[in-house]
Amino acid sequence: MKKQKQYNTNDRDIKIIRYRKVDLEEKLLLEHQTILQEVAIPLGKDLAAMNKPEPDSKKDYYSGVISTTYNKMMVSTKKELQIEIESHSIISDNIRAEREVKDLSKQLHLKENDYRLKKRELEKEDNTLLKRSKRYKNLRWFLLFIILVDTFLSSAALQAMQYSLIVSYVVGSALGIGIFLISEHLPDIINKGKTTTQKRMIALSAFLLLAIIFYVLGIFRSISVSGAFENSQGVRPIYFACLNMFFVIVTTLTVYFNKLTKFERQKLDEWILKKEVVEVLSKEIGGLREQIENIHSHREESELSRRQLLIYASDIQNLIQSYFEESLKTFYSTNLIHRSDGKTPLFFENGVEKLTPYNNNIKL
Repeated sequence: MKKQKQYNTNDRDIKIIRYRKVDLEEKLLLEHQTILQEVAIPLGKDLAAMNKPEPDSKKDYYSGVISTTYNKMMVSTKKELQIEIESHSIISDNIRAEREVKDLSKQLHLKENDYRLKKRELEKEDNTLLKRSKRYKNLRWFLLFIILVDTFLSSAALQAMQYSLIVSYVVGSALGIGIFLISEHLPDIINKGKTTTQKRMIALSAFLLLAIIFYVLGIFRSISVSGAFENSQGVRPIYFACLNMFFVIVTTLTVYFNKLTKFERQKLDEWILKKEVVEVLSKEIGGLREQIENIHSHREESELSRRQLLIYASDIQNLIQSYFEESLKTFYSTNLIHRSDGKTPLFFENGVEKLTPYNNNIKL
């Protein structure tokens, strides 16, 4: 497991993460205590009863069981740490990482070239159509206001004809929506003419037809108003027809001068599609760069983990060596305490030998 140690400074907090296997250290400590109690101390007492080792012995022939036990501890620890290091070694395989980065870099290069070409094409396109389209969407609120005005006027006339309030507003709304739809599609119908003369003829015919329709509706309105009010003889159908034609002309001109033509809408759709392609390429480029960055980060983290493991392996090796020295010195001191001759073997004054190191043999 990993332990974190945090050191505070005046400006900021610095976190230092150190690799540590607590269960391994606890296991080694338990084995060391067992060796002390069951091997080193009993061995020292047993040899002391026979006044061994001999006082003139210059070489240690008696504590081999202790060094052998700690060398076995070294070997088992090496195997356990080697598994940890190999798991990180697989993740941080430089050859594999470089191959992945190379493949991703090729894809990134192609995407960036495609992105530059698409973006250059997009910049050449006329994006004023987008502004006009947004401006027209705002103007539709004005058209909605015109529809509401016509709806209220038509509803008032229908109520004067003894229609109920709900029916009056439903029919009035239908007339208002009809005017809106006419103004929306009439410019497109007029533009179907191939020549200017044809367009004028279509426009004249359309407005003439609308004038007739509104005049007929005006007759019904004037009759109903005349029947409802005795002093309303001056109300003529032409007034209602002119009012409706005014709304139609205003809304139609608003649409004609602000709404995009069919060709312009097609151009705008093409521009939007190209813009979406550029945005998708931009996201893909960002994703590829992130993948490359992640590979580098994982490799760096793995290398850091491996270095920390190697440092920790060296620390554990020193720890086992210190345990061995403690057990050996305990053996010496126990032997001296229980000897009846009171003499000290010559090799007791020698330095403690080093165990067979494993850290240099760990495969990276």
